[in-house]
Amino acid sequence: MNEDKQFEKLARKVKFRRWLITLATVVITVPIMLLLMYRGTQYLSGIQSQQLNQKMEIAETVMAPNIQLSDQVLDNTSVWGGNVVSRRYKVIDGYHVPWSAVQGKYSWFNNTLADSVNLNDYEPNAVYDRITQVKEPIFYNNRLRHSEVKRVNELPDVAKMRNYVAEVAVTFKKPLTYQQIQSKLPKTIHADWYWIGVGGKLDPTMDGSNFLGIQADGGRLMNQDYRYFHKTLQKVTSENVGLDSNGAIAKYAHQYARQNPSLKKAVFYGVILTGRSEQFSRIKNQTWYVESSAGATVKRVPYIKPQY
Repeated sequence: MNEDKQFEKLARKVKFRRWLITLATVVITVPIMLLLMYRGTQYLSGIQSQQLNQKMEIAETVMAPNIQLSDQVLDNTSVWGGNVVSRRYKVIDGYHVPWSAVQGKYSWFNNTLADSVNLNDYEPNAVYDRITQVKEPIFYNNRLRHSEVKRVNELPDVAKMRNYVAEVAVTFKKPLTYQQIQSKLPKTIHADWYWIGVGGKLDPTMDGSNFLGIQADGGRLMNQDYRYFHKTLQKVTSENVGLDSNGAIAKYAHQYARQNPSLKKAVFYGVILTGRSEQFSRIKNQTWYVESSAGATVKRVPYIKPQY
């Protein structure tokens, strides 16, 4: 009997030890597994957010007509993913104009831009940014007989305004080089953004701010600016330029890059001009452009001096 009791006592001790070992294993293993899973999901999310950042940077380099980037931040982040938000603005001859943000979403395994890089509201003869409701300067494809948004010549109307700064998109009669454009502009009017056109029968008036082109800080382009732009054009895909369901925008970007390898040889199909409204009278009724579309205008104030 004593041996049986001793055996039972020993068995209980062994069982208790095994239970303690199992409990300790669970206590140690579960937090480690949770930590590894958390780090794994954060690693996957990090890859996707980085890829999304790269997509947005490409779009902001080649498809932001006279639109500047304020910052690009993560928003609504969680263990499942989050958003990347680019907050933006325009500079019109030294005056800042709020502009709509661009947003993309990412999770563990994918990332997407918004349905369009820029969403717009349309009128028969004008396009407006959907968030700010500021009028957008637009370009026209002169190979088309008809445009969805009516062709306009608003530059003379801008020239009649007093004490404003303004931006105006002008579509050229024929493509011009950078030097040719500079030779046609007075010092008080600057070309802050250069449009590279569209392919075939595409109607750019339906693109709103989704035009392809290059920003020129202070109205001047340098060779290194164009080299970076040229390199970025070759990275354009339907995924990183918003609405491009048939790949036409990406295809044209690659085609333009092949045909225009340097700033010296590059031709442009239009520009966004900025300056004091009165100064636009110096280029009204010129024959080198065929349409002119006004964009943002801002009333001048004494404490902000125009840039040009």
